Amino acid sequence: MPGGTAAVLALCLVAALPGSALAAGEAGGADVPGYGIAEDARQIKGAASSGDGPELKPGTYRDTIGRGEKRYYSVNLDAKSSAFLSAVAAPEPGSKVGTVGEGLEISLETVDGDECGSDDPQFRAGGRSYPIAGTASRLMGEDDECQKAGPYLLSVERVGSDTSGRGRWPLELRYMSEPGLKGSVPTAPGDNGADDEPPTPVTGSAKKQANGGTGFNDAGALSTGVWKDAIEPGETRFYRVPVDWGQRLNTSVELSSSSEGGEFPPTVFNALGLTAYNPARGQLEDDDFTDYHAESASVGAYTPVVDFGNRFANSGAEAPFAGWYYLEVTASPELAKYFKKSAPLTLRVDVRGKAKEAPAYDGDAVAAGFGVSEDDREQAEEGLSAAEAERSGTLRTVAVTGIGVGAGLILVLVAWTLIARRRAGRDATVTSAPHPQQPQNPQQPQPYGYPPSGNGWQ
Repeated sequence: MPGGTAAVLALCLVAALPGSALAAGEAGGADVPGYGIAEDARQIKGAASSGDGPELKPGTYRDTIGRGEKRYYSVNLDAKSSAFLSAVAAPEPGSKVGTVGEGLEISLETVDGDECGSDDPQFRAGGRSYPIAGTASRLMGEDDECQKAGPYLLSVERVGSDTSGRGRWPLELRYMSEPGLKGSVPTAPGDNGADDEPPTPVTGSAKKQANGGTGFNDAGALSTGVWKDAIEPGETRFYRVPVDWGQRLNTSVELSSSSEGGEFPPTVFNALGLTAYNPARGQLEDDDFTDYHAESASVGAYTPVVDFGNRFANSGAEAPFAGWYYLEVTASPELAKYFKKSAPLTLRVDVRGKAKEAPAYDGDAVAAGFGVSEDDREQAEEGLSAAEAERSGTLRTVAVTGIGVGAGLILVLVAWTLIARRRAGRDATVTSAPHPQQPQNPQQPQPYGYPPSGNGWQ
């Protein structure tokens, strides 16, 4: 890469960092941001009939779904890897939803109609919308019904009352493939801590700045510690935490007190909500919402210990692999009674336990999204989203390349300088030495030697 090109690219990338993001946020005005579907999500249209479902391959897709609709998709699975297919429903902020039973029904089946896995995420904020997600899976080693290679069917149905909003919901679909294991499959652990009482959250004042995202794809990373952020009334923010094998996540999200509300501050029901998800976007437990009446309020989540065998356990099955665990934080629009612009948040994050060795995967589980790398831990310490981490890595590459190019140019310039000096010294020596006088005989040839001064090598 030429030095000038490297420098220009570096400057362009620097310009694309937080400063430009701030400008975009300012341009958006006071509107509450909606769910951010992955930029690389492929457009797809689910079919009304199971026989016409478009094929999904590992990756992310976008679709929409109307009230009462059921969408079908097809997947071809092998006989080695486990498959996790998730769906995120993301109504526009402020959309009307039912108070009970409104949400999605997600199912993965064989073409013969045998169910492999299902999920039914629902809204639990008293009729207010926010992004909800669930996952249907095909687990290897679980039973005999869904172990064969071949075609399978994914269905996503929007369920609820006829009084909910008529607008179509954006859908984000994701297919993750977990490599199989070498050798035998672990059994369910004796105790994964799924029924443990949550310990006291990490104490101390907020010292780190968190940057919540608009969805799973731009969620801001968090590490163990106390973080601060702000959330607008009616907004949902996403965060992610790397949790390794043998570890568990204890977290608490707090909404600060307010001096507004007068002598008898009104109660905002379902004011602050927290939902925890595993790396495949499966809910670890039902959404937890709490009320608010001017005093500080908090919600928390405590995951089971991450263990491969959890997938076969009666409880704690939602923590069967390591990777990025997600926190979805939702603020009621009625909090505008107390906070005109944004409400201060405190996030207390505690990744507990010592990381253990990963199972013997027959493939790169970390690359597939089922593990934790050193880069992941660094991103968490710095509070970066996936896109910010990628830009940061690109900048480091450009910087190293630029340094290499710059060093190379310096060496070339030094070499040119030395060569020029040597030539200059040689030319000076040749010019100062007297040329032998030649006889004035035109028949005698000129002797070989350096050209006369003025016509020498430059």
